[in-house]
Amino acid sequence: MAMRDILIAAALAGALATPAAAEKLEPRAMLVASTPARDGVVAAGTATIELSFAEPAEVLSVSLRLPDDSEMTAEPEAGARPGDRKTRFRYRLPQALQQPGSYSLSYLLVSRSFKSLNGFIDFRIEGEPAPPAREETVTSEPMETEQ
Repeated sequence: MAMRDILIAAALAGALATPAAAEKLEPRAMLVASTPARDGVVAAGTATIELSFAEPAEVLSVSLRLPDDSEMTAEPEAGARPGDRKTRFRYRLPQALQQPGSYSLSYLLVSRSFKSLNGFIDFRIEGEPAPPAREETVTSEPMETEQ
């Protein structure tokens, strides 16, 4: 009878643990925290990005769209290895953010719950955005020629 009680207890423990392990995350619940924060305001000079996730993931790429519509790719911190699956990631930007305006951070990851998840974080640097660069046009007046 003792063996039967042990088997029942083991089966019950397995049944209780299975629903939690099988539960899938909603895409919005995957990102737990970020720096910069979603819809946040950061100071000029920001040069790092931090992402924290609800479960271990492999981040495949992190890119940033700047206010002038150009893009830059963030690089993993020193010591990070391709294929790392963890919950917290830190990236460095090739240059510190200086330009006031709106930015959009995009990340692509894979995890136990997601074969592919593309997430976005919009944030801004306060101040007046730089006006778009104007192209100077060279105007030439017709030249008079003697005939």
